[in-house]
Amino acid sequence: MPPHEAPLARALAGEQVDAAVWTVQRPDGTRVRLQVRAEPVRGGDGQVAAAVLRTHAVDPRPTLSVLDTSRLLAEAGALLGTSVDAETQLEPLLQLLVPALGDGALLVLMSPGKGVSVAASLHVDAGRHVLLRELLERYPPDPTLPGGLSHVFVTGAVTRLCVMSDEHVATIARDVEHARLMREVGPHGCLSVPLGARGNVLGALMLLRSNVLHAFDAEEERFLAELAHRTALYLENARLLREAREAVRQRDEFLGIASHELKTPLTPLSLKVQLLQKQVTVLAREGKPVPTERVSETLEVVQRQVRRLSRLVDNLLDVSRISAGRLRLEVEELDLASVAAEILYRFAPAAQQQGTELELHAPVPVVGRWDRLRLEQVVTNLLSNALKYGAGRPVAVAVEARGTTARLTVTDHGIGIAPEDLARIFERFERAVSDRHYGGLGLGLYITRQIVEAFGGTVNATSEPGQGSTFILELPRGDIPEEWLTAHAAPGPSSESEPA
Repeated sequence: MPPHEAPLARALAGEQVDAAVWTVQRPDGTRVRLQVRAEPVRGGDGQVAAAVLRTHAVDPRPTLSVLDTSRLLAEAGALLGTSVDAETQLEPLLQLLVPALGDGALLVLMSPGKGVSVAASLHVDAGRHVLLRELLERYPPDPTLPGGLSHVFVTGAVTRLCVMSDEHVATIARDVEHARLMREVGPHGCLSVPLGARGNVLGALMLLRSNVLHAFDAEEERFLAELAHRTALYLENARLLREAREAVRQRDEFLGIASHELKTPLTPLSLKVQLLQKQVTVLAREGKPVPTERVSETLEVVQRQVRRLSRLVDNLLDVSRISAGRLRLEVEELDLASVAAEILYRFAPAAQQQGTELELHAPVPVVGRWDRLRLEQVVTNLLSNALKYGAGRPVAVAVEARGTTARLTVTDHGIGIAPEDLARIFERFERAVSDRHYGGLGLGLYITRQIVEAFGGTVNATSEPGQGSTFILELPRGDIPEEWLTAHAAPGPSSESEPA
């Protein structure tokens, strides 16, 4: 049997032939290579009654020369060097590859928290490009799928796929629709290389070729790997530049807020001292004694503003210690309920002045091993935050034990926090409100989270705008004697707790 008759014979025997090659001589004497697919056609009785042949000419591609490699890399370097905005240069980068080296190309990125996404794609066939985008949007690459092209994220190695055969489609398809889209995009060979920079795999650069008879050679693989490496460095540098700019912006914003906050207590402090000095001078000239109540009033203002300045400076020092990893804890056995009661007692005068009612629900001691100074700082920050944003409305603090965990909640009925701000309010210098209406450095909740995590605990918030906020603090109690856990367990659902 002549070789070119084999696919037809195999199809008539019931076999599907995906990619065979015929070499045919034309009437003018030229020879052409055809890619052949043969599929059996079965009758009503299930027997093979005929065969369908699909053929198309195979256009050999020129091999990639060293000169071509140098030129393409130079063009890519010039393209990537024109802008620090990485996203705008990715599709033009693929235009260097399509159709010169393949019929389609993809640039797939992996980012923390967002997973795998297609940053850019291109195909010579507009219809197939639409199908390709639909396929990738509906079925994002799964880096954990063995045999999948995006497995390069896990292995960091070059991946080759000679042809997307029906068997391969059936293996990796997640459902019937996924398989249909892959078949409509058509059979492709693929070369996938990792985007590696500074020891990290940022993504993958994938080159598609519908002419599966023209396999990717070693020179093309080397070129694509070098291009992927340069692209990864470009993306990494662009990310570092964005982070640096954001850090500078945050620093400038913080310095503006910090200077404002530091000046705020200094202004009344300076005015009171100047006023007292003038009064003392006038009274001294007249030979009269300085009234004690005036001195006492001025000293009270001075003391209050000095305490405020001290808290601001302490916060700045704490941020420095946290950044340097020098936040030390001196652990001792403490009762969280007693600490909370003491902090509420300190805040009582300020709360009364604001018209805010403070409530404490702590029916039993909740003992654990913590650093007293830092624990007081955490409770102070949470209560101060509640008084600031919930002024004039009740603020409730609850303390309870849940086995080996201590739980403290602080609930206010103030302005609340927007859902999009909940995730960032515990970050450094972050604020969910304008500094024009509410003071502060945006450090209190950041320091709180750092201290709580140093204890091995967690702190989070739930809120709705206009409905107030609830901050929930959970701390491991440490090595507490079993008799403490039994004797001071949290009351059951039917027990009632009175405000302390």
